[in-house]
Amino acid sequence: MFSRTMTQHTTRLWKGYLTMESDGVLHQMTWPPQSPDLNPIELVLHELDRRVKEKQPTSAQHMWKLLQDCWKSIPGDYLMKLVERMQS
Repeated sequence: MFSRTMTQHTTRLWKGYLTMESDGVLHQMTWPPQSPDLNPIELVLHELDRRVKEKQPTSAQHMWKLLQDCWKSIPGDYLMKLVERMQS
């Protein structure tokens, strides 16, 4: 179970449920707020956004085409590095 350390993301009911679980099935892990290392999709979306903005889309159709082209141009090595960073 992941939980952000910011209290507004955790309700009293949820905290109570987690403390009632004593059989070891449910474990709460701390998830630091704003931690892109734990969420590689954020980094991928940032890279995609950067690449699309560089091309300066002129219409919705052009943007859709750029999104597809830029998505295909992100190297697999980049994606693998992000996955490997998660595992360390």
